Amino acid sequence: MSKGRAIAIDRLKHMAEAVRTIESYACRGRAAFDGEQVIRDAILYQIVILGEAAKAATAADPSIEQELPDVEWSPIVRMWDRIAHHYWATDSEVVWSTVTEAVPELGRALASALARLQ
Repeated sequence: MSKGRAIAIDRLKHMAEAVRTIESYACRGRAAFDGEQVIRDAILYQIVILGEAAKAATAADPSIEQELPDVEWSPIVRMWDRIAHHYWATDSEVVWSTVTEAVPELGRALASALARLQ
């Protein structure tokens, strides 16, 4: 296995861990997300990890993006960019939708990918 592939797989593992962490916060519900700054901040931080890890994985092994079409690379990076660089324009409705719809799908895609790659 190439060094780049090994790094990419490691970053996919980081992404899978971020998904699990997001899900552990999201299970507290929308009211907790809206009402508890610490929950919202924790979720946003994990989304930043998702974006950074996705960028690092594809940089380390560019072929991984084509090999794993079930992982929606571009939306992950766009969400990271919005939170990290345009935090004032982050829409909590979009974040919650991402957390409850896209993140579980990403988790399934990552689990499948890691099972194949390891």
